[in-house]
Amino acid sequence: MMKNIIATLCLAFCVNSSWAQEYVVSEDIAIDSTIEKRGPNRKHYRHSYMNFGACIDAGETGARVRQPRIDHFTFGVRYKRRLAEHFAIGYDINYTVNDFALKQEIGKQIPTMNINKRERMIFNIFEGGLFARINVGKRGNQLGKFIDIGGYGSVSVAHTHFTLNRLADGSNVRTRTNGLKYFQRFNYGLNARLGMNKIALFGQYRLSDMFYANWDFPELPRIMAGIEFNLR
Repeated sequence: MMKNIIATLCLAFCVNSSWAQEYVVSEDIAIDSTIEKRGPNRKHYRHSYMNFGACIDAGETGARVRQPRIDHFTFGVRYKRRLAEHFAIGYDINYTVNDFALKQEIGKQIPTMNINKRERMIFNIFEGGLFARINVGKRGNQLGKFIDIGGYGSVSVAHTHFTLNRLADGSNVRTRTNGLKYFQRFNYGLNARLGMNKIALFGQYRLSDMFYANWDFPELPRIMAGIEFNLR
C-alpha cells in the first residue's frame, strides 16, 4: 500500500501545482471589475483532495480485520456547483486503495481457512460520486462549515492477496496472488462529510456485497470513516 500512497502523493503534488499557477496575459478593466464566478464560495469550484480512513466495523465473522489501522487512502478531484447561498451540488472522481489486514483466527474463511502469520487483501479502485451540500453560517469566499450527503459507485481495477509465513528455520515465505475472481468489480454505497474550510470528517457505507454469492464468503467491513484534506 505504501508504494501506491507515495505515487499518489506525487500525482497530487503535480496536479495541485499545475492548478495553482496563473498567468496574466492581458488585463481588461471592464472584465476584471465583474464578480468572479470561480472560488470556494462562488458559482463554480474545483479542487483536489485526499483522505485517510479506517474500518469502523470489524467485518462479519470469518472476515474480520485487525483494528485500529489505516485501511483506506484516497486521492481525487471534486467539483462543486453553488445553486443558492446555502446549497450546492457536485461530483468527485477518485483513486482509492483499500488495504484490509485479515485477523488470523480460528473460523477465518476468506479467501481460505489457512492461518498465516500475516494476511492482507488489497483493492485498487476507481470511484465516482454525487453529493448535495448544505452550508452553515457566513463564510465569505471560503468553504466554511458544510455538510455533504451523497452516494458513490466504484470499480475495482486490481486486487492482490498477500500472505506472510515463517518457516521453522526462521526464514520468511511471502506470497502475492493477483487475478482472483471471487470479488465483484462493481460496488456502490452512501457517503457523508462534515467539514470546515479545508478539513472534513467523512464516513462511507458500502451497500453492495463485495463477493459473489456463489462463493458464500462473509463480508469485509462495510463502514469506513476518517479525515479529509482539501489540497487547494
